[in-house]
Amino acid sequence: MMKNKFNFLITGLMSILIAGVFSFGIANASNSSIYISPNNLDKKVGDTLVLVTTVDTDGSKVCAVEGELQLDNELSCQSIVMGEGLMPQKAPSCTDLSFLIGIPNCTTVNKTLFTVALKADKKGTAVVSFVDVDVMGEGFSLSTASVGGSYTLTSVPVPVPKKVITPTPTITKDCVCEDWGEWIKTVGGECGQGGCDSNQLLQIRERSCDPVSCEVEVENSCVADSSCLAGNDFQTASVKDVSNSMGVVSWVFLGLILLILVIIISFYSGKKNR
Repeated sequence: MMKNKFNFLITGLMSILIAGVFSFGIANASNSSIYISPNNLDKKVGDTLVLVTTVDTDGSKVCAVEGELQLDNELSCQSIVMGEGLMPQKAPSCTDLSFLIGIPNCTTVNKTLFTVALKADKKGTAVVSFVDVDVMGEGFSLSTASVGGSYTLTSVPVPVPKKVITPTPTITKDCVCEDWGEWIKTVGGECGQGGCDSNQLLQIRERSCDPVSCEVEVENSCVADSSCLAGNDFQTASVKDVSNSMGVVSWVFLGLILLILVIIISFYSGKKNR
């Protein structure tokens, strides 16, 4: 009888213990997870993807997160920056993407763990995921769930250089020309310029031709101008006046010299006779 009571007591205690453990596990079951955002992007080869890893507490008390980030070959790690207010026992790096990150005083709100910058190296569909995930509460595991991302990478089209074709100028001899224009004196022209005589002015006239490949034609001409003739007469008269004036002065000057010589000779002759 005593033996049966003892067995019954042991069985009851074991049942209570198992039920307690089971109840404890149910009470601490959680949908906590870690995820990466944005989880979908379209990028070109050579672009940079900036992705944020976050713990979703789902209202549970999260004290630490463990896991490892995995990248497809289309992506390469450039840099990783830890979130604020964390205590990493093992921080991820581009050479080792595994991590064990403690959260001081735990948290019940979502928290950024780290930000990773990735470079798109080649085209394709690149997947970023997590392995060996453990979202931990106070001394027990809450979840092993995680959500990664999928990224479409396209190649950058190589521009084809345009071939520059230099057109060959078309020369045509079939030119249709207009009538000659009026003769026009050259601007600022003077008598005797452009191979003209001293009593002539240089004048020009033009005419245009079609098509545009034909050159505009120009003709020159020397034309006698009254302004040039008036200038020449004035110059000739001036020269003659000067010449005449110089002739009279010369004769007067010679007469004076002869008169002085005669007076001197007469003076000396009279002096000798005395």
